Amino acid sequence: MRAASVQTPATFPPFQVSLRRFLMRSLSLLVSGLLALLCAVPALAQEDLRPAKLMVVQPSQDVVSRRFFGRITARNTVDLSFRAGGQIEKLPIREGEFVKQGDLLGKLDTGPFERAVREAQAQLDQAERQLKRVTELGAGIVPQADIDDARTARDVAQVGYDDAVENLEDAALIAPFDALISQRLADRYATIAAGEPIVRAHDMSEVQIEIKAPEILFRKFGEQPEFAAKARLTHDGPLYPLEFRELTAEATEVGQTYRVSFALTTDTPDHLLPGASATVLTEISRADGNGVVILPASALRFAPDGTAQVLVFAADEGDAQTGTLTAHDVVIEPGSGTSFRMIEGPEHGATIVAAGAAMLSDGDRVRRFGGLSDDGGQP
Repeated sequence: MRAASVQTPATFPPFQVSLRRFLMRSLSLLVSGLLALLCAVPALAQEDLRPAKLMVVQPSQDVVSRRFFGRITARNTVDLSFRAGGQIEKLPIREGEFVKQGDLLGKLDTGPFERAVREAQAQLDQAERQLKRVTELGAGIVPQADIDDARTARDVAQVGYDDAVENLEDAALIAPFDALISQRLADRYATIAAGEPIVRAHDMSEVQIEIKAPEILFRKFGEQPEFAAKARLTHDGPLYPLEFRELTAEATEVGQTYRVSFALTTDTPDHLLPGASATVLTEISRADGNGVVILPASALRFAPDGTAQVLVFAADEGDAQTGTLTAHDVVIEPGSGTSFRMIEGPEHGATIVAAGAAMLSDGDRVRRFGGLSDDGGQP
């Protein structure tokens, strides 16, 4: 009789059991590592955001300081002349002399003018007698047309007499204001025509200084910029405040400059004469006072079609340090140095990229750059 056999469970060698445990443990560690890596992805993505230096769009006064060569001028400069022609009989003035209003500057020979007055008086008397004669006869004897002609002749004679008297009075040239006589343009005994200049007179009641400003300043600050100016009359002398007077709105053909006039508003030295030089220090700004937005060149990028753009920063909700960039077209014009003036673009108060805009794109996510220490460097 055969004894029943008893089966025992299979057993693994010791090295197989160790290998199995090692594989299970490794798989568990791998799964745990993947889960940890997935949880860390948002944090890593946030750390990889590129830092960007930002600025707020706001107008600035954009004041420019310039030094100009100035030239002393009078308030008015006039070439005086006689209203009638004749021979100069008197010319009692000297060049460089100051005269008072009402002083005699010159006088013509009055003989021809006096004779012209007597002749005009005679013609007027004759015309009045003729008019009186035909008027007394009346329209019944003298045609009305003859009466009208006589009246017209009397009026014409009256005009001739008035002109002769006025020419006699104008034979004397009188100073119209306190003036500096800079030049005599004719000499005594010379025969001159009506309106021919005799003397050049400067009204020195207000000393002015003229400068020539380049057209680029008016392109930058508008047609009527605001000037704050001071003048130095000698090399190491004091500064005198100036007050803006006028701007010639037509550029010179040579140099394309505009003439700007200032007035000395304080007591000035007595030796100032027209044509003397001065140094004018000016600060020029826009007259409206609103200023313009100044953009550094590093804040600009250009679209493929050449359109200038800035990148507007929109902060994330709950985190003002990070955000998304949006390209915004701008209209610019050259400013001073490497800066540009923004004519059209984002509204005031918008935040834009101030540096490195050319290296960024529309839709990029960035974080606000607050300094070297914020970027892991040394402060």
